[in-house]
Amino acid sequence: MKTTLGLCATIALALLITPAPAAAAGNPITIVQCFVTVPKAMSKLASGTQIDYINVTKKVATQVEFMVAYRNSAHNFRRTVTDSGTFAPAAQIQHHFDLYSDVTFGGKTVQSCAAIKVTFADGTVWNR
Repeated sequence: MKTTLGLCATIALALLITPAPAAAAGNPITIVQCFVTVPKAMSKLASGTQIDYINVTKKVATQVEFMVAYRNSAHNFRRTVTDSGTFAPAAQIQHHFDLYSDVTFGGKTVQSCAAIKVTFADGTVWNR
């Protein structure tokens, strides 16, 4: 009985001392707005995609890959686009991409829009 209690105490102590595995970090990018832009005059094709976002970490990001799902009357699309540059913590970034400029405009609303990969200046990478 004494040995069992000693073993239990040792295991309990080991659990307190051993750090828990790191929980999966949340998305380091917060999307402020994401929408497909209206066609240019005399065109049925969307004119691209606007993504406004914030790097919510304390590290500078250098590359952000987004997955944007869009639906028009004919198709459901899922495409990626990568933004490269220097994205400081807490700064709002507003970029327009050619993403979906080759499809018939079906309204501004996207089905989903999220960062799926972020590369930081220190070489670390976050993946969804």
